[in-house]
Amino acid sequence: MEIEIVHAPHPGQPHRLCPVPVGQREPFAAAGPEVSRVAGALAETREFTGEASQTLLVPTLDGQWLWVGLGEPEALTRPRFCEAVAKGFNELRQAGAAEISLLLPDRLPWAADEAARFAVEALWMAGYTFDRHRTRAKPRPKCEIELVASDAAAAARGIDRGEIVGRAIALARDLINEPAAIATPAYVTERAREVAGRLGAKVRVIEGDDLERQGYGAIHTVGRAAEHPPALVALEWGESESPVVALVGKGVTFDTGGLDIKTSQFMALMKKDMGGAATVLGAFQAIAELGLPVRLIAVLGLAENAVGSRAYRPGDILRSKSGLTIEITNTDAEGRVVLADALVLAREFEPDYLVDFATLTGACRIALGKEVMGLFCDDPALTAGLRQSGEFTGDAVWPLPLWAPYKKKMESQVADLVNAAPDGMAGAVTAALFLQEFAGPVAWAHLDCYAWSDGDSPLFPKGGSGVGIRLMADFVERLING
Repeated sequence: MEIEIVHAPHPGQPHRLCPVPVGQREPFAAAGPEVSRVAGALAETREFTGEASQTLLVPTLDGQWLWVGLGEPEALTRPRFCEAVAKGFNELRQAGAAEISLLLPDRLPWAADEAARFAVEALWMAGYTFDRHRTRAKPRPKCEIELVASDAAAAARGIDRGEIVGRAIALARDLINEPAAIATPAYVTERAREVAGRLGAKVRVIEGDDLERQGYGAIHTVGRAAEHPPALVALEWGESESPVVALVGKGVTFDTGGLDIKTSQFMALMKKDMGGAATVLGAFQAIAELGLPVRLIAVLGLAENAVGSRAYRPGDILRSKSGLTIEITNTDAEGRVVLADALVLAREFEPDYLVDFATLTGACRIALGKEVMGLFCDDPALTAGLRQSGEFTGDAVWPLPLWAPYKKKMESQVADLVNAAPDGMAGAVTAALFLQEFAGPVAWAHLDCYAWSDGDSPLFPKGGSGVGIRLMADFVERLING
């Protein structure tokens, strides 16, 4: 991580970052009369008015001032605000800034603590780096950032909460970005133990052949051919009388496709196939550190889908923990098989809400692209809550149908159901219908996510994205606040 939020004022004159809404009176006044005159003249020449995506950089003898446009105040959203802060930060870093003061304007549609929190989340997301394996690159020094607001006490509260979410996103990104030779099921399990230790959470780990002995035959079969054995990890935090929220994550640490092997083109990014588990662990850390009054469960289904003498085969029949049998029609549809057992384990905690994250289908990416998560949910209140949180945070979701007539595609002649529909049609829908069989009678949502960024946004450097963590933190906050 290349940023550090400091609470003490910077000595001297660091680089200044100033978000500006359209129509702000005297937008350059904070820079003092001399710089303000220069900035005003430059803004007129460059037609800078504070529109979204506009920036205005004014170098001075003792630093630089950067104004970044927020657009119309009435139309300002949290995603747009965060993107503007991230864009301004990146521009100043590229200009060599090592100390930055971020001056929050008063004309924002949120309280000072919320505005500070959102700004800090954006700074953590934009300032994230993953270069621990680069030996030739010269590391940049950390950038110290001071946040300046009219209500300093409220801003300090917001800074603390923003850093909690920022650290959780960084955790998820680190896990996704690590190569599969490092981020094995055992490695992710150890990271989960560390998170639980910091939070005082309970941990339960079932791994290797113990999975089969305890009836978790689905995940065990998927991971049995790998050098590193599969595991189910369950974390539990919070008070028993609180609402119970269970999060489940697909953690396929590398996916060759199994015997239905992928081509190299489609295998190249498969270290990210544990992105659902990384997101869930990050969300668990964030919600717990925010101190939200819920009983929180996280279940990680961890396995590597490898090719070897013990690899499972098309035509095999597996018995899941629920008792349902699964005919394997495609070994590359392994994520849903892993989640089948993980969902059943999560149900043991009797959750009020059950949400799973999974990099599950290419079909969802074709339908919605990389930035929008497919939302499958048959509970109207849960659907509405996740959509509201997605729109507010920018972790976008879009509802897709749990189209019941397609259940016939999942019928098997020799088992209770197949793991992949033979015609390949409606792949995201049939995958969600498969998971629904194991979610049981609970308010359940399945989020089909990509978990990776190509670096198209200043908030999302290329690599693991951490999308879904802000979504769940906001959802739980709204849940407990009514």
